[in-house]
Parts: sequence; C-alpha cells; structure tokens
Amino acid sequence: MYINTKTLTVSLFILVMCFLFSIVACIQTPLNDNGWYNVTDVNAQESTQVVEEVMVPTRDGVKLHTKIWRPTGEGRYPVVLTRGYQPGNAGDAARFNAAGYVYIGQSSRGHGKSEGSQVDNRFFEDADDGYDTLTWISQQPWSDGNIAMYGKSYYGATQWLVAPKQHPNLKAIIPQNINADLWQCTYRCNGALTLAMTTSGRAFRQIQAKIYGWENAFRYLPLIDLDTAVGWRQNKLWNDYVSHSTFDDYWQAISLRDYSKITIPVYLTSGWYDYYPGAVFHSFEELRKVGATDEIRIIVNPSDHLNRVVGERDFGSNAGKNEVELAIRWLDYVIKGIDNGIKDEPPVKIFVMGVNEWREENEWPLARTVFTNYYFHSPDGSRIGTLSTTPPGDELPTVYKYDPDNPVPTIGGNHSFLHNDDNRYLIQAGPFDQRPNESRDDVLAFTSAALQEDTEVTGPIVIKLYAASSALDTDFTAKLIDVYPDGAAYNLAEGIIRARFRESIWDPPKLLVPGEVYEYILDLQPTSNVFEQGHSIRVHLTSSNFPLWDRNPNTGNEQGMDAELQVAEQTIYHDQNYPSHILLPIIPTE
Repeated sequence: MYINTKTLTVSLFILVMCFLFSIVACIQTPLNDNGWYNVTDVNAQESTQVVEEVMVPTRDGVKLHTKIWRPTGEGRYPVVLTRGYQPGNAGDAARFNAAGYVYIGQSSRGHGKSEGSQVDNRFFEDADDGYDTLTWISQQPWSDGNIAMYGKSYYGATQWLVAPKQHPNLKAIIPQNINADLWQCTYRCNGALTLAMTTSGRAFRQIQAKIYGWENAFRYLPLIDLDTAVGWRQNKLWNDYVSHSTFDDYWQAISLRDYSKITIPVYLTSGWYDYYPGAVFHSFEELRKVGATDEIRIIVNPSDHLNRVVGERDFGSNAGKNEVELAIRWLDYVIKGIDNGIKDEPPVKIFVMGVNEWREENEWPLARTVFTNYYFHSPDGSRIGTLSTTPPGDELPTVYKYDPDNPVPTIGGNHSFLHNDDNRYLIQAGPFDQRPNESRDDVLAFTSAALQEDTEVTGPIVIKLYAASSALDTDFTAKLIDVYPDGAAYNLAEGIIRARFRESIWDPPKLLVPGEVYEYILDLQPTSNVFEQGHSIRVHLTSSNFPLWDRNPNTGNEQGMDAELQVAEQTIYHDQNYPSHILLPIIPTE
C-alpha cells in the first residue's frame, strides 16, 4: 500500500499541535463549576510535590479529606488553606508552591471523601471545622505557623465563618465572590429567592433539569416541592432555603454582620457581573469603619462568578485579573513581610468600563463623588419616559400590570448562575442588549437625553421609588443601562426588593395595604462606567426578572408555599409629592 510520507508528516504535525493546544486549553479552562481555574505555569510544577492525603480530625470525631502540596526541599513554610467542595486544585498548588507556600485543599464535611453530613446542613460546622484544621496545620513540621485562607464562592464563605474565631495562626484571608451575610444576598436577595442559582445547585442536578425541561423546572410551583418534582428526591438544603424566608435563627447563625472580630488582613475580590460586588464593597466599608485591621484591599473588574470577562460588550484586552498572582503578591507582603510596593498602593483597584481602564482609589465610595438625583418623568403616565436632574412637577402616575405567569425574562445581569448550552437562552451573566424587553407592557423605561460629555458613574446605586400595588405583596426590580448611539442598551447593574421587606430585610416582614403608596429603596449592584458622549442613561423598572429571582405570586401568603398566582396592578408615582428617582454617584472630570 502506498503511503504519502508528506501527507503523513503533515498529519502527525497536526495531531501533535492539537495535543499541545488541548494541554493549553486544560490549563486555561475552568476545571469545574465551583470556579477553580488551572492557571498553572507548567515550569512551576517542577517545584511541586504532593506530600500526602490525610484525614484531618475535628473536635466531634469527623475526619476531613485533605490534600497537601508543598515546595520540594526541607523547611518550614507559610501555608495557604482552601476549604470547600473539593480538596484543592493542582494548578493553584503549583503556583503557590513555586512562590514558597505550602498549599492545602480540604473538602468540607459531607463533600468528596470527607466524613459527616454538611451537604445537608452547609455552613453550620465550618467555623469549628476550619478552626480545628488551622490548629492541625500549625502543628505540622513543614508549617511555620503562618496560615492564610484563599478561595471563591463557598470557599470564600468558609473564610468568613472561621475568621471571627480569631485563631492565632490565621494571618490573612482572601474571600472572593461571596457575601459574608448569607441572608442578605446569596440564596435569597433582599427577600426574594435567588431562583436559578439555588435550584440548579440545590434542588436538582443539571441532567434532571434537562430531562424535565429547564423552563418547566424554574416555573414549577409550589417551590417547596420543586426538589421532589424535578430532582426526584427531597433535598434538605433546598427546603431550608425556601422555608427560612425571613432573617430567622437559621440565617442569623451563619451570616456575618459584625466585623469587629475580623482583626487580620483581608483582600476582597469580585466582578461587576458577579452576584457579589455590592457585598464585597459592603465588607470593605464595614472593615474600614470598625478599624480592627488596617490592611484591607479590594479589586473588581467586569467579570462573572468564575472570573471570566463575559457578555456582548467590548472591554478591551486588559480587563481580566489573575487571582492567584494577585494573592501571591499580597501574601508576600502581609505574610512574608516583603517590601514589594504594596504598602504604598491605594487599597481600591477597579476597572472603569466604557473607557476600559484600571484605576486605583483610596476609598469607597470615592471622596470626590457627587451623588446626583436623576428623576423619572412621564407627564402623561406612559411607560416610556425620560430621565433628568430636573425635579418632577404635576405628572400622572404610570400604571402597569404584573402577571407572574408572564414574567420579564432575565437578559444578562449581575449574578452567579453558571449557564451551559442547554439553558443559556434563559439566563447568563454579563452585559447584553436589553432592547428585547422594552416592547413589553410591564417594563417602564426612563432615558436621559444624549450626553453632551463623558459622564462617569462609579459607586453604589440606589433607587428611591414611590409605588402602590393592588397586591398584599409584590416585587419591584430595576436595571441601570448604558445606551449607545446606535440604540444598543447594555445593562450595568440591577436590584430587587420584595415589598414585604420594604422597611427592613432583617426585621419581621409586613404585608402591604392594597392601594397605599409606599416608599421603596432598591439597592442596585455598584458599578464603574463612563457613559461616553452621545450615549444615554436608561433605567428599567418592572416587577420581575425571571429566572434570576423567583416570581412573587402577589398573594401575600407564606413564601415558597404557593401554587396560586395573581395579577397585580402596579402604580409608579413620579411627581412633586412622590419624586421617584435614581441616585447616581457622578465622578467629576479632573
């Protein structure tokens, strides 16, 4: 048989290149849905040695599966500990080892090979388990007694839970993409259920939703039974998150609101399009306020829960952040005492969208902020109105009907749902064109005139809304949007308030008196964006954002137990007596 050697050579070359590209892809691609990236420098692996896998004992006898990587060679090293679903990540270990740190990954109880049942009762044992693990590490011959914790999402929550216990060997934490207050906005958000993320992570597995149908799964009622209907078995976590629908003893036990016991350095990270930029900035502000530690830093860029720059908007080639390298440089300063310039750098680093530039700041909110009211206007009460700094006069209210059986679909946004090819049509994070929703009768759009100059909005964003409803309970949601000259309308920040929590999300809820006007405060996620000359500022107001959040059935019944849906008539006031507006943090040009 004749073999064309030239063709064979080319084919072999292609195979080799494909193999090499596959290796690169493995290095650069997320390893799993928990947000762990293999950012390994292949050369760094040469200085890495997996010492052992052990079962670390805790005070109640439960043993936790733990992997240990340490630099080759004898000696005592500072330690980086990560605790969560899985026992660490080899790629992260290689980088930390190359920088002179022992790296330890531990599965929390009930996960992986760890004993216990925390999978049915997550968070409640993590403070004690973390403390016991820190003690165990400090007693090992390769540990120099200095331990830092690192990781995102649940791996960040385990840090917030143990840090207030002030273990003497815990010297720093790097919680990424997580809220220290698990009630305020994690599985629930300002009273509403974080539907897509919580159901897909707790009520059912993705294969079950694919069989049942993603939209059918998200629409299933009553919510309390969704786990058995779609997931085919009862899930205690799902039932806990649905049934504990107020700030009760359940949430109080695992939510950090008092930061005075955090006395060690903290490095916070998040993304503008994750679910937690507001949470991490709140933690930053609270830590600065109580002053128990003087080394607090934060970095935020236009990324999602997995630190990916996502969506339809172009942020240039420099919008990403290398979380491991940032952590190593910071730990070299706070743990090893290396003078690498960090002590002279401002504590806040943000990516300013629109102009697509990184910038360092000394505080948050920025000291030079001019908080400015942009009022909603619609003199004839139509749902398409204007936005300006001029206070309203005599204007008719705008009325729309919110039908929970026909909710406003989620388009992009600031959230932590990890989409795949089966459900990306329903929900994915990031900036996406919002115009498809603007033809709906239940979406109000208020738009400024085209801007005569670049206008920077950087900081926290609040909407003060005056509204009445025909329902005993309902929702109000909002989005801040950057409108391009060609009409493209990209979302920047969004928020929700469940009406029964209008006075406080931490106090007992209060139902509405139908028809009565109430003041609502909607905290949107913070942002940093320059609305360029010729662009416009737009706000969407409505009563649903589905399936990001669960649909309020408008009945006023106990949350999560309803299979009944009612249509609510919503009345939005924007006149001189009820001047509804958005408060924007305007940064003056320098």
